[in-house]
Amino acid sequence: MNLLQDVFTGLSVGLVYGIVGAGFVLIHRITGMVNFAQGELAMVGGFAAVVGSRALPPILAAVFAALVGALFGLLLYVAVVHPLRRHGLLVQTIATLAAALVVRSLAQLVFGSQPYAMPPFTEGGPLHIGPAVVAYQTLWLLGLSIVLALGLKLLLDRSTTGRALSACAVNRYAAGVVGISVVRMAMIAFALSGALTAFIGAVGAPLTFASAAAGLGLSLKAFIAAVLGGFDRIGLAVVGGVLVGIVESFVASSISTAYQEVVVLLLLVVLLIARPSGLTRLRVSERV
Repeated sequence: MNLLQDVFTGLSVGLVYGIVGAGFVLIHRITGMVNFAQGELAMVGGFAAVVGSRALPPILAAVFAALVGALFGLLLYVAVVHPLRRHGLLVQTIATLAAALVVRSLAQLVFGSQPYAMPPFTEGGPLHIGPAVVAYQTLWLLGLSIVLALGLKLLLDRSTTGRALSACAVNRYAAGVVGISVVRMAMIAFALSGALTAFIGAVGAPLTFASAAAGLGLSLKAFIAAVLGGFDRIGLAVVGGVLVGIVESFVASSISTAYQEVVVLLLLVVLLIARPSGLTRLRVSERV
């Protein structure tokens, strides 16, 4: 067993889990709900990048995927979440799960069930680090994940829009009283989360391929990353995603790939038992 190789393999998939988990956290902080279509937004980003790479350089195809993801995230809020605002967070959350099934079915109709490859951002390689072999795309993924996480933190902490989003996260009713449009902030949160998730899905596509069936598993593992972050800390969600990826990689190399999903599900159960407050830090009676 090559431990260093397991770490790099886990890092390459765990960063995707972590950034998608940060999308979970962003929406939950602003609206109080859980968007179970988050993995499908990453899947949409992967397919958008595959299609865009036929006419654009790979990095620009990823930017195109982010724009598509932002539109999908906004459409999800406007068409699915907002119309159900009077029915409570549980109904809205279940509606996002239904939306995920619809998006997955449409993707299978359009692209089929086979995986699609996307060219890497940098040709050549791989890079040899001791006994480990690392693709250049993993380095892109590492660097861009750090940039996304720091950029999102700066946006929330330093910009006027970010402060308005943070105000809604702290107390959306008080934010509404002082003139902040809570609905507008929710729309921004969904669009920003969609762009973030689709972009990282596109960056990860050269490593994992784009597949219509990838969304469900990605949502589950990103959900675990968000639980590790207490559903309110973006940085911890990214770290949680990396931990999930490394655990998954160790299980695959030391036991069997057949047990990866079982271990991930057991990890989710343990986390929900040990840290149930991760899902209830915002009052579930609040609505957007």
